[in-house]
Amino acid sequence: MEATRAETKPVWVYVIFRKNHCSGHEKMTVNISFDGPIFWNRQVAYIYCCSCHFDEHEGPLMTILSKFEQRVERMCLVDRPVDYPFLPDSIFSYMAKCMPKLQFIYLRELDLEKINRATVVDLANHNTLKKVIVHGCRNYEVLEDFRNLPQLLVVRGEILGLKGGSASSDGSRLASAGTGLKFRIRFYVNEY
Repeated sequence: MEATRAETKPVWVYVIFRKNHCSGHEKMTVNISFDGPIFWNRQVAYIYCCSCHFDEHEGPLMTILSKFEQRVERMCLVDRPVDYPFLPDSIFSYMAKCMPKLQFIYLRELDLEKINRATVVDLANHNTLKKVIVHGCRNYEVLEDFRNLPQLLVVRGEILGLKGGSASSDGSRLASAGTGLKFRIRFYVNEY
């Protein structure tokens, strides 16, 4: 892990919170990918944690992130299903203040109740941040307050996958993530 400080390749970080209450779910697992065509010009770090043990994982997670902080371009925090608000504001503040090359944040099925307005302002003023995608999250209203975060994209449907076309026969529509990628989103209408 010490060699990561000397690297110059951009880093994409995926923090995946698992809820499988089987043996070992309380352990944090880290996998760094260096091989394969999509990894030739970047490193991808997969960090698996348990949301119910996040208080134990937070310190080691921050240590790992500090080794990559100058090179992180993408940060994805993913949970399923939406749980209680276990992520503290300090995680988001850290991304805003300590990751100078951060371009993209993807948050899926998280309760974002603990994010405070000052952190939203820091994210909005980040020099390189292009997009913050909030997908199926709860309590994200602070991100929408007073239009403080122009990079915000709230997804209320399903992302079906990365697609290159612009027309669809299934009723979905293309949305741009602001990074040159396009993904197809299917929106569902709630009928009461």
